[in-house]
Amino acid sequence: MRLLAVALLAATLGVPSAAMASGSGGTSAPAGSVDTGGTTPRDERPRASGKLVLASFKVNTRKVYDLGRPAKVVFRIDGRSPTVKVKLYALRRGKRVRTIDLGERTTRRTHSASFTGQEGGRLPEGALQLKLSARDSRGRKLRAARGASTVSEIGFYHHRFPIAGPFSYSGDGGRFGADRPGHVHQGQDLPAPAGTPLVAPRGGVVDTVANQPGGAGNYIVVRASGENRSYVFMHLLDGSTRVREGQRVRTGQRLGDVGSTGASSGPHLHFEIWVGAWFDGGRPIDPLPDLRRWDAWS
Repeated sequence: MRLLAVALLAATLGVPSAAMASGSGGTSAPAGSVDTGGTTPRDERPRASGKLVLASFKVNTRKVYDLGRPAKVVFRIDGRSPTVKVKLYALRRGKRVRTIDLGERTTRRTHSASFTGQEGGRLPEGALQLKLSARDSRGRKLRAARGASTVSEIGFYHHRFPIAGPFSYSGDGGRFGADRPGHVHQGQDLPAPAGTPLVAPRGGVVDTVANQPGGAGNYIVVRASGENRSYVFMHLLDGSTRVREGQRVRTGQRLGDVGSTGASSGPHLHFEIWVGAWFDGGRPIDPLPDLRRWDAWS
């Protein structure tokens, strides 16, 4: 009876009965059409989110020294906007202390920028947070993707300890003002293994590179930039000197190695700080307070 009803209805509508019998209660697709399985046509699909997403953000070091090597800031921002305006904020205890404009950057690619701590004037010493911020042309703000952060911790310091390796502070006999035959000790002795790297406490110009066989041995004098000081390194290992007179050096740049040349009883650095020029109108001061301060963060 059902087949007969279908045949009669098909005849009335002018549709082949086989097509009516194969239906499942819905209208069949016209000949030549493609079944999309219920997929929304491409031009009607919802567009991807227009939000700005920080895909990655990192800083290549945890410490930056004034007049030293800058930190490298690497980041990638994803979003539909082709470009965004990017800024880097330096924060101290959550309070913004410096804004660094990184300009307009393209999205969906990795960028890098330098951070020296001198942007807009030298920052004070201490722990900082570097925060990346961005906006597109519609004012949309940056948000971090899962596993990424807009903030990175870093320390900024004006000086670095002059020995880049293990050392110790000498006793009273190796301190500033200790008695010496015909004079007083004008620096601080720092015993360390021979060959331990010696670095510039602050960027500046190498004023002297010389040798005094019966006294200082191999020695170097650096005239610091931005401060009226000279830093003196004595008893360097033979053949270890890496700088020349007149050369400009960075904070933390290797100058030579700990040795025991000249009037020395064992490997150590004899380190002096002079206000003004070394033996040319300047005067020595006790380096121990500065050394202990620099040691706290170097």
